[in-house]
Amino acid sequence: MLVTMREVRQRLTGADVDFDAATELGPDALPHLAELATTDDTVLACKAIYLASRIGGSGGTEIITRAAGHDDPIVRIAASAALRNLEHAR
Repeated sequence: MLVTMREVRQRLTGADVDFDAATELGPDALPHLAELATTDDTVLACKAIYLASRIGGSGGTEIITRAAGHDDPIVRIAASAALRNLEHAR
């Protein structure tokens, strides 16, 4: 399934994101989530990290690992919290 950045952004927009539905984008969304996780928009970066953790796999792990070194401490906290989702996926 081809997933566009626009689709990923649409799923992450708004206060009440349906992460269950967004997870259905699957691994094809991970390149876009990787890009969003590095933005200066803290809220969007945190949502991208969380969704990456829900999708999982090596791509999700890589996004979270990189986010742990983000300049924004809130994003680093989000990365730390996202690790729990990876643990549950195992």
